[in-house]
Amino acid sequence: AEATIAQTGRAQNHTTGADYPHFKRMMLAQVPGSHRARAARRAFVTLSRQWAKAVEPVGRAKDKYRVAIVGGGSAGVSVASQLLRKLPASERGEIAVIEPRDTHYYMPYWTMVGGLGLDVKDSARPMNMVLPVGVQWIKDRCQTFDPANNRITLGSGQELEYDVLVVAAGLVQHFEKVPGLQETMGKNGVSSIYSFDHSPKVWENIQNTRSGKAIFTNPSTAVNCGGAPQKICYLAECAWRSAGVRPNIDIGFYTATPGIFGCPSYRVELEKIMTEKGIHAHVKMDLVEVNGEEKLATFRSEGGELVSRHFDFLHVTPPMGAPEFVRNSPLANTVGFVDVDKHTCQHKEFPNVFSLGDVSGLPTSKTYSAIASEAPPVVHNVMRVLEGKPEKATAIYDGYTACPILLGQSKLMLAEFNGYSMDAQPSFWPVNQGRGWWPFFLMKRFVFERVYWHFMPLGRWYGKYTIFEPPLQHASAQPADAMMGASRMQQAALKQDVGTASAAAGKSETVAGGAISPEI
Repeated sequence: AEATIAQTGRAQNHTTGADYPHFKRMMLAQVPGSHRARAARRAFVTLSRQWAKAVEPVGRAKDKYRVAIVGGGSAGVSVASQLLRKLPASERGEIAVIEPRDTHYYMPYWTMVGGLGLDVKDSARPMNMVLPVGVQWIKDRCQTFDPANNRITLGSGQELEYDVLVVAAGLVQHFEKVPGLQETMGKNGVSSIYSFDHSPKVWENIQNTRSGKAIFTNPSTAVNCGGAPQKICYLAECAWRSAGVRPNIDIGFYTATPGIFGCPSYRVELEKIMTEKGIHAHVKMDLVEVNGEEKLATFRSEGGELVSRHFDFLHVTPPMGAPEFVRNSPLANTVGFVDVDKHTCQHKEFPNVFSLGDVSGLPTSKTYSAIASEAPPVVHNVMRVLEGKPEKATAIYDGYTACPILLGQSKLMLAEFNGYSMDAQPSFWPVNQGRGWWPFFLMKRFVFERVYWHFMPLGRWYGKYTIFEPPLQHASAQPADAMMGASRMQQAALKQDVGTASAAAGKSETVAGGAISPEI
């Protein structure tokens, strides 16, 4: 409209002088309202995904896509949206996201639902308003992988081929793996923030508990955000203290891991906080059974001894693991997670397969902060493979992750660290991030959620780099034949050369994630 007005104004000699502003207003008034609305909408869409149109699922998937992304969670959406911004316009319709769910959940919000009484409905948005506009949404589940033939089988039985596969499915919560837990969940004082349905019950149980024994658990498996099991513990303690009943409640934190947090710098500070709050920490204690009627929680100690504890309030973090279709696939390592190189996120045997997020075998904490740092190098490497330059797929993820730990009293410890080395990596120097700070709490309470819904689906959020695309680090380039053209025998030999390291990456499911140690 502006260009047309300027051109018309020059022709009518209105481009200068006092007459031009009036002429411009007159011409703009003649621009159809629908055009003005479209222009405004395009401007707003660059600021928020929620102002763009809904993505409708395809009626039937095509036989082949350039990129197939399994999973419509934060990892899948991040990669899809960033790829859309980098691929040529002619190829943007060649990205398929395979996701059967109708609803997308912002799971970090459930901690505040259970610990602060927020509305759980605010943690959910329709999937069609979160998937980036331009992708092909295949509303079906992935049933099997055939990476040797670049093929996926869907739940409907349809097969589709791909040039590049990105596996970004989430973890599965296994409440059923603790005998008695599923039957008593939501009653008898038992609840969990790891569920859309049960997280509101946590807040209800906190309010109803006025005395007795409160137990919070953390399993030996990988979990979504290794700090969440103790976040809810701190929030409950704060709520009971505010209600004046804290002296009547004995609080115990039972974790199957060797320590309460993986990064030593923050673990020391969190141990001090537990001591100050009068919370008793019990390490190497794995929940193995719950008797809701008797209100007994049974733990197995490191030596195999079974110990039962009475409870009046029980918050359970369930065992978690990769979905069955990943765990039983050729892509999985010995503990069921996608077997990828921890730097390039590229599969160790199938070089046109990548994985990030909770289902990947990356030995770092499974948080959205980690995903935001994993996505840019994955996108870069995918682009190079699509361009036929696999030798340049060398961008690396350095292990950065973060865990915002709610401490109660409107304070939050922003634990930033390297999930590989377990070294602290604070960004807000000279602030001591080993302490709780109210500005960090405000970020968690009011900023992170909005960033997630509005910027992440646009591919415009990069974690600690905010809206600025981070500079990528690169590994030394590998020969092209090692990346794409090597025979299976050569690839097997290459894997054997790293023998011990590969085996250590997946020794047992009890060391496959979250807040454990670098050896995971």
